[in-house]
Amino acid sequence: MRTAALSLIAICLSAPVLADQPGGDMTGFLEETPVSWRIDAERSEYHFESEGIGSLRILAEPQEVPSGIGSVRLMVMVADGTTSLLELRLEDEDGNPALGLSSEAGGQAMLDIDHDNDGSLHFTGVIEAGLMAYPMSGRTAGERQMLVLDVDGGRITATGH
Repeated sequence: MRTAALSLIAICLSAPVLADQPGGDMTGFLEETPVSWRIDAERSEYHFESEGIGSLRILAEPQEVPSGIGSVRLMVMVADGTTSLLELRLEDEDGNPALGLSSEAGGQAMLDIDHDNDGSLHFTGVIEAGLMAYPMSGRTAGERQMLVLDVDGGRITATGH
């Protein structure tokens, strides 16, 4: 009983520290299937020309995904407070492209982005995208799926060049 109480206290005390760690979570649905990824802060980066113009490249590792799906990669452009989803790709377990942003269905990134004094970038919001199967992915040609993700606690510390 005492061990359980000490464990609970340790978890409660570490929660604020974990919330301030780089990374973050992306959770939602691929069609009707629940999905989640953890943002890989060490392999994600951002670059800003000025306070309001820049880009984010995000790589996230799978936590809960359907069979045949692995990492997610995306690129978001920022211009004067407006975010645009330029690229989104779901890979298979071997890192090969499986599903990508469909030019017909398109996508959007509605992210709130804040620059922190320590040089990190914080972001939260929603990403929605119509995805299409890549050729040679082993999926049905032209297969389309809708992806909706909530981004929570996104934090990147690496700046790109």
